[in-house]
Amino acid sequence: MEMKFRNIFIVLLASIVSCTTHTAKENKVEETQSIPIAAAKEVFETGKVIPRVACKSNPTISFALYLPFSYDTTKKFPAIIFFDPHAGGEFVMKKYQHLAEEFDFILIGSNDSKNGISIDQANQIANALISDATSRFTAFDVSLAGFSGGAKVGLSAADQHQNILSVIYCGAATPISPNAKFSLLGFAGVSDMNYTDIVSFDQSLQNTKVKHYLIEWNGKHEWPDSATFRNSFYWIDFNSGQSHGSDPGSTVSKFLHENPEPHLSTTNAWNVYVHDTKMISFLKGVTDVFGWEKNADEINKTDAFKKEMQSRAATLQQEQAIKQEYIEDFQTKDIAWWKTEISKLQLQNDPMHQRLLGFISLACYSISGNAIQQNNFPLAEKMLAIYRLADPKNSDQAFFEACLFTKEGKNDDAIASLQRAVTLGLNDPSKISSEPSLQPLINDPRLQELLAKMNH
Repeated sequence: MEMKFRNIFIVLLASIVSCTTHTAKENKVEETQSIPIAAAKEVFETGKVIPRVACKSNPTISFALYLPFSYDTTKKFPAIIFFDPHAGGEFVMKKYQHLAEEFDFILIGSNDSKNGISIDQANQIANALISDATSRFTAFDVSLAGFSGGAKVGLSAADQHQNILSVIYCGAATPISPNAKFSLLGFAGVSDMNYTDIVSFDQSLQNTKVKHYLIEWNGKHEWPDSATFRNSFYWIDFNSGQSHGSDPGSTVSKFLHENPEPHLSTTNAWNVYVHDTKMISFLKGVTDVFGWEKNADEINKTDAFKKEMQSRAATLQQEQAIKQEYIEDFQTKDIAWWKTEISKLQLQNDPMHQRLLGFISLACYSISGNAIQQNNFPLAEKMLAIYRLADPKNSDQAFFEACLFTKEGKNDDAIASLQRAVTLGLNDPSKISSEPSLQPLINDPRLQELLAKMNH
């Protein structure tokens, strides 16, 4: 039992670092009416999300597309290629299309890149989309953006290309070359279970020549809200070196208006420092940043700021240590202990404890999924019980529970768990119908009725 758990432990570490399998906390793609692939004559409607366009080089690969109303094939536009962990190209287009319209950007969202595919498959998809962005849509600069597993796809793909301007990574990160030529803008939700990993990644870039900045925002493990993500459009615009707008100065003025100078009378030195370093990172080379550099340098030397930095570092170390302890606790602690521990975390309504709950949820997802595949039913039952305590509204927990019950021959319980999964938000019938563990249920009238309701 100990050796089996250690093997699963290795898989757990890989999945937590990569964040390419956990789906419950991530955004789901809404079902929409199917629209035909764009015609070969290369005329695309502007100001509207086109859900599916086939790649020129590989028609089996497709993407969602948004072209602003101002799009003109005789002019050059910046483009962002998005990688969603659920292959949710259309979802991301709809989430940020108003920003593309405001900033005159082309948006391309992969319909194929998703959690669980190989690195080679992800790179093949990225290559096809990058090729189309530059050859079909007059993009003068191409940037990549990804969330969770998609963030890793974007970072890895950019490392393979010489002409990527920027990478926007959200909710996850992966090591890159210290000699990377592209700039990096990261987003770390303060309640994201990967928060400490994202912060550590950003800190690892301090001694490199890579231009980078990390924005912490009040969110979970999800794509940033549009008010936060609009920073990406400014970042790309300022890094492009050439303006596609009529008045580049107006973009700077708008950015400054949206990021007003904080005052020590109403905030602390840390917030002033964060503001000033943001201004420096975004605007250096675009406008004069001497005043912000001078102020940030002065704050950096104060005892109060140094104390704040030490406190933040200690909190991150504490959180990482607790995570490591939890890995051992999954093996050694019983359900009663976990019930007490999770209750303590739930009573502490602060970001760190919310992140720890998310970590437990992700760990349970990884271990229980592997245990079910290996027919290790006792371990799967234990992890699913902890999973439900930590994340009771998670549809993946109910889905895995149905897989386990089916393998154990408990068909009535499996159907009940699937019904609960749907109630909690599972809206993809193919996830059920294509799951090997659930095949013994496929002809059950109750399952067919459930699938029929989901299809409507």
